[in-house]
Amino acid sequence: MIRLLFYSLIFLIGAVYIALIAKEDPGYALLSYGDWSIEGTLVLLVTALSLLISGILLLVYLLVKTINFPIKLGSWNQNRKTVKAIKNCNKGYIELAEGNWREAEKHLRKSANGSGMPLLNYLAAARAAQEGGSQHRRDNYLLQAHKSDPQADIAIGLTQAELQIKDGQAEQALATLMHLRNVAPKHKQVLKMLFRVYQQLNSLKDLENLLPELRKNNIFEHSVLSEYEQSLSKQLMTQAIQNKNQGELKSIWNRLPNAIRAEPEMIYFYCQQLLSIGEQELALELTREGIKHHWHTSLILLYGLGQEKDPVKQLATAESWLSDNGRSAELLLTLGRLSINNQLWGKARDYLSESIAVSPSTEAFQVLGELYETQLADSVEAMNCYREGLLLSAQSKELISLNDELPVKIALNAAC
Repeated sequence: MIRLLFYSLIFLIGAVYIALIAKEDPGYALLSYGDWSIEGTLVLLVTALSLLISGILLLVYLLVKTINFPIKLGSWNQNRKTVKAIKNCNKGYIELAEGNWREAEKHLRKSANGSGMPLLNYLAAARAAQEGGSQHRRDNYLLQAHKSDPQADIAIGLTQAELQIKDGQAEQALATLMHLRNVAPKHKQVLKMLFRVYQQLNSLKDLENLLPELRKNNIFEHSVLSEYEQSLSKQLMTQAIQNKNQGELKSIWNRLPNAIRAEPEMIYFYCQQLLSIGEQELALELTREGIKHHWHTSLILLYGLGQEKDPVKQLATAESWLSDNGRSAELLLTLGRLSINNQLWGKARDYLSESIAVSPSTEAFQVLGELYETQLADSVEAMNCYREGLLLSAQSKELISLNDELPVKIALNAAC
């Protein structure tokens, strides 16, 4: 509109200027070609030529507009469809967030090809279809997503695996993830989801084989991965014991990283398994090495449960710890057991009594009671020890029960 006013103003100024010139001197013009000639004033001739040129330009302009009209109409129609598709897309994502699966699927399907984001819309529609209870439509949307962008194989595959895991299709998810792993062996999300699937399938061996890659690619925090690796190794060791496979038990231990084999709880668990299959010498050797680096209660107690070929040396080793680590109840209990192994009944009684004095425990009362009953021939003291042990055990159970009930009572009081 502004351009039209500008041109009109230029035209009026030109017309006024020509009129002023024509008033003073209209001029003379003669056009001749063969037998044909035109004569008149110069102003008239210029005006006529201007009108002719303007008419030609107007005709060309209208012709161009007419030719471009279908293109403009198509562009307008496409813009209208795009706007409508974007509105459907927005509605679809809102419905998806609100849990209206059917409506979400409908809007996302309608907007898939018109919003400029077919891949995202098909993936979102697949989620909505699964939540709506249709695996068939879910898989169809995933296929459409792949057709819309074949280069997005990883993103589509991860979405498919996630939906399969959520739907309890762990084996199908495993097949999907194994394909993705061949495509992108070091992809962090692929490895993380593969870890989840192996957990669902309780595939302990596959989990063990996957752990080095998880560690190498920093998939989880070091502390979290270390804790899980210990838990997994304990499960594998338990499985090996159940299968009576001593070689596999030792192989599992040898495959563990040095940092995990140095953990007191891990040493304790492994040595327990060794003791259960009669590998006392190896179990006690590892226990001693563990105690050298970590003064740990469970290891101290475990050392008293095994018996070396030289029980005198074993007792001397444990007694050497008294000067460096103090007279803890656990060490005194172990010394009492080792004294019994050496048939030193008086020393055993003294160690066990001192252990109880430092910190009473059901175990110490039990061992001392058995000593009185079987070796010292004092049934009264034996009965006293057994009674004290039972009372202590009952008190411990009652305390545990109270601790379990306390959060419930707090919650009920808060509710009231």
